[in-house]
Amino acid sequence: MLEDMRPPVMKTRCKVRTMLEQLDETDRDILLKAIADHEAWSSNALARALSQRGLITTEKPIRKHRNRECSC
Repeated sequence: MLEDMRPPVMKTRCKVRTMLEQLDETDRDILLKAIADHEAWSSNALARALSQRGLITTEKPIRKHRNRECSC
């Protein structure tokens, strides 16, 4: 009965991955470290810091990316 059950295919790109692809290598490394550092950066604080630097986002894409709930 469930033999052909498959996970849904993500149709939209992860906003964090899209943002990472637009950055140069140095900025990409900085952002990856910030994303991985849950102690220093809450999703809200990271989203605010990025938005202040022209990378407009909210906490939701960051949280989903951190929790591996995005299309990555």
